Amino acid sequence: MSAGRGEAVLLSAAGNRFVLIDARAGGAPRDAAALARALCAAESTPAQRRDGLLLLLPPEGVGDARLVIHNRDGTRPEACGNGLRCVGFHLGTRDGAAGERRIETDAGVRAVTIDRDDGERLVVRAELGPARLVERDEWLESPGGQDRAGRVRVTLVDVGNPHCVLFVGDVLAAPVAELGPQLERHPRFPQGTNVEFVAYDDEAHTLDMRVWERGVGETQACGTGAAAAARAATERYELAWPVRVRVPGGVLEVSGDAECVWLAGPVEREGEIAWCE
Repeated sequence: MSAGRGEAVLLSAAGNRFVLIDARAGGAPRDAAALARALCAAESTPAQRRDGLLLLLPPEGVGDARLVIHNRDGTRPEACGNGLRCVGFHLGTRDGAAGERRIETDAGVRAVTIDRDDGERLVVRAELGPARLVERDEWLESPGGQDRAGRVRVTLVDVGNPHCVLFVGDVLAAPVAELGPQLERHPRFPQGTNVEFVAYDDEAHTLDMRVWERGVGETQACGTGAAAAARAATERYELAWPVRVRVPGGVLEVSGDAECVWLAGPVEREGEIAWCE
């Protein structure tokens, strides 16, 4: 059997960088998980690091397309907010029409809206569904914890995928590289979890966030992570929607309410690459 090959688009959503393969008309890779690992490993410098593979397929039901996501390590997450926005950007660019698209994901059918601002740039918002508060306050044992007993205080949120939110005084000083992988694989989370380190800037009415993504590591942004942080902060600080979340790669806006959150922010096309299995 001949090797699969084709073209892929490189996209960045507030620093969350993805490889997108549009296989709606055929030509999908045989082993998307292995291809994700290979394509993401090809760029290891922080500025060019790729976080995952977005595979766009024909719809199986009521959607306009089906999205399958693979993390940098090949695992398959249930949801990816910035990945959804990249898909919306791609469809708006490729199909040349504004409006709404319905995307089938492992977390359900999600809408993306595509508009243009005054500068004729595409503006993409993605529906993430409900942001469910699982535990407002829970103490987890972990080396390097926040108290003398070696525990950390966390808020657990489900946005179609699991999130563990820690409120800290300074995100720049937060032990993301040490505590992130410990909590990702904590026994409390049999399937693993994403870990957000969040500080509230009262003067700017903005959340600052760094994130350790399950199956990826620290990234420049995380869409569902921003939604989880916003949901946790509405409880902790009684913030009103929408909530601005400042990440290393830019600023994201989480709007709606706990029953249905929407994510908006920048998306850029960075070029194309060839892929081969």
